Amino acid sequence: MPKSAVKQRHNVTYEDNEKFQNQDSPIRYSYCHEEVLNYYGGLCWEIFNVSMSELGKDNWCNMEMVIRNYNMLTECIENVCFELGCFYPNHVMEELFVRIHQLYFSSCNNEEDLPDAPAGVMLISTLLPILLIPFIVYIVVWKSSLRD
Repeated sequence: MPKSAVKQRHNVTYEDNEKFQNQDSPIRYSYCHEEVLNYYGGLCWEIFNVSMSELGKDNWCNMEMVIRNYNMLTECIENVCFELGCFYPNHVMEELFVRIHQLYFSSCNNEEDLPDAPAGVMLISTLLPILLIPFIVYIVVWKSSLRD
C-alpha cells in the first residue's frame, strides 16, 4: 500500500490535512470496546518492548535511537484504533503511553542537562526591554507633536 494511502487511513490530523473538521466525514466513530483495544494495544506494547530490549537499556534516553521504535508504536496504536473504530487519542491508549514512559523514559532527565544562563545575560535580557519602553513612548509622543 502506498505511503499516501496509509496516511489517509490513519485517524490522526496532519498539518497539511485538516479534513477532520468536515462534518460529512465517511469515518464514523462508535462505541469503543476497551477490552479489545487493550488487547491489541498490548500487542503493540509487546512489539515495542522487544525492540526496546534489543536496543539496550543504555540507549533508552538517546532519542535518535529510540525515535524509530516509538514511531512504530504510535503507528501501530493508530492503526488499532482506526480498525476498531475508536477515536485516537483516547484514555486507554493514553494509559498505555503513560506506562511506557514510566518504564522506559522516567530516568531520562533532559531538563537538568541545560545550564542556567549567566546572571549578566539574564539582567540585560530583562532590563533592556524595560528601559526601551519609555524611550519608544517618548519618540512616539515627540513624533506626534511634530505633526501638530
